[in-house]
Amino acid sequence: MLGETKNSILLAEWLPRIDSPECQDAFRYLIGLAACLPNLACYPQLKGEVQDFRFFSENGEQRYAFIVNKQWLLFYFRLPTVRSGRHHLPDLRKAFDSVNVNAKGEWTVKLRSIDDVRRLWEIISA
Repeated sequence: MLGETKNSILLAEWLPRIDSPECQDAFRYLIGLAACLPNLACYPQLKGEVQDFRFFSENGEQRYAFIVNKQWLLFYFRLPTVRSGRHHLPDLRKAFDSVNVNAKGEWTVKLRSIDDVRRLWEIISA
């Protein structure tokens, strides 16, 4: 669920930064899905120049996040999620051709459309 109204003004600031109409729709859809999560607190955050939307578990671990780019949303599977074994990198790679493992060992995937968000959500909610 969305964390009350914490930093909600950031959402309105981020949307115009996305050039692609399809990605703007994906952004809106992903925020809506996040608002419906019963077990994760979700909200936008500004930390220095980094602006990301964060998903926290009840015990305070950051499970997922995404950042806004002009043509896509870069979605992160944060280390607590990667280490949990709940998701499998080969499954993610089957669903997306943009999967990467960053220097921290986190998994990332580019989301460009509502269809991408739906595919991701099937993985996350499984």
